[in-house]
Amino acid sequence: MGLQFCVVDRQTVTTALTLGLKDFEDSIQLACATIAQLDAIVTRDRRDFIGSSLPVYSPTDILNQI
Repeated sequence: MGLQFCVVDRQTVTTALTLGLKDFEDSIQLACATIAQLDAIVTRDRRDFIGSSLPVYSPTDILNQI
């Protein structure tokens, strides 16, 4: 399991605007992860990503997998 950081650029913002999440910053995170073909999102508030095309884990979930 590795950690990867994503670039926020025009493509990211355009993609984020089409995702339909309630919070724009969450949409940016999901767009970044999708464009970078990441495996999942790690967040303390999984409810913000309901309907995500990627699996969403809590930090505790990830720590338990390590």
